[in-house]
Amino acid sequence: MPLHQLSSLSPTTMLGLWHVQETAEQLQAQLFALRPGHDIPVFKSEARTREWLAARLLAYTLLEKLSAPPVMLHRKETGMPVCSAAGWHVSLTHSGPWVGALVSCSAQVGIDIELRHEKILRLAPRFLNEPELKASEGDLEKVLLYWSAKETLYKVYQEKELIFKEQLLVSDFHRQQAGVFEGQVLTPTFNQRYPVQYAVHPEFVLTYLLASLP
Repeated sequence: MPLHQLSSLSPTTMLGLWHVQETAEQLQAQLFALRPGHDIPVFKSEARTREWLAARLLAYTLLEKLSAPPVMLHRKETGMPVCSAAGWHVSLTHSGPWVGALVSCSAQVGIDIELRHEKILRLAPRFLNEPELKASEGDLEKVLLYWSAKETLYKVYQEKELIFKEQLLVSDFHRQQAGVFEGQVLTPTFNQRYPVQYAVHPEFVLTYLLASLP
């Protein structure tokens, strides 16, 4: 399991990144070693199977390092992972061969990875509002960070019905290799701003955030 990055953000929170090179069979064997009898969905492609297996393997590894009980990850109606033990929070992401996980027992968590791809520039008007489009001005990395941040905000909010262009908002910022900018979830019944952490890697961009528990 060649971990690319394993970061302790606090005594109760860990982030992991993994460049997945194993086969689905190898990943399944590793998962069963950690969680015998774990249910595994059937996917049409091996790539999707590898992503699913690797994300959960990474999450269980982080949980173990945080001395969590032997929890199981299940799927909520929104499609997001939830721990079987109360008080533990997990967010997963994958893009190409990269998988990420963020685990905490002291915060709500969200994480997202986006591989570099030029297509995102053509799609930007679908998910960026006018101020965000103007602020990014065709900057590939910034557009990727905006999209990634909105995915991260969506995962923290944990409700299905959100309009990314209107209800997930990102403030302008001076892009560097790593830093923080402000994101906001704005609905008729909810309005919350969050500090979104980000990093720009040679192959992808990463965003994540830790939100106070209710």
